[in-house]
Amino acid sequence: MYCPDDPTLALIARFVGGAAEAEMADSEFLYRQVAAIEQYIGRFPAQEREARAIEWIEANAESYRQQSLRQAAVESLKRTRCADCPLSDGDERAPCSIHAAWLALLQRYAANELSSHQYVEQSLALLDAHKNRLKVSRCREPLPAARPALTCPA
Repeated sequence: MYCPDDPTLALIARFVGGAAEAEMADSEFLYRQVAAIEQYIGRFPAQEREARAIEWIEANAESYRQQSLRQAAVESLKRTRCADCPLSDGDERAPCSIHAAWLALLQRYAANELSSHQYVEQSLALLDAHKNRLKVSRCREPLPAARPALTCPA
């Protein structure tokens, strides 16, 4: 079911979180939507409930789906961590401070508090502000010595 109508969020999920992890089971989504409809129609007399349910679906189903997909993606990305984060200090439970700040931006974007442009701009500013802290400082092992070139006998 994970196919957000939001190209920015789809891109983030593909490159950062992996879309497969962000999937919300169809049945779970439908149960949540039915519960929302039942809550809405519960305040009306029994004879009006079917018409009110159809009214709710016409007015809210698309935005409910979009918001549910956004929230599912954000929840999945909360659990995603950089495998080699130089700031984690070995703590595998909590995101580093930069990841936490990025998640806050992502949540604001998912809640429609930021436009795509604002989200990208602020994410890049966050990375720029912390680029020196994000550099991997661990030295990599040197490459094995090059083998001597084979020469053809003359």
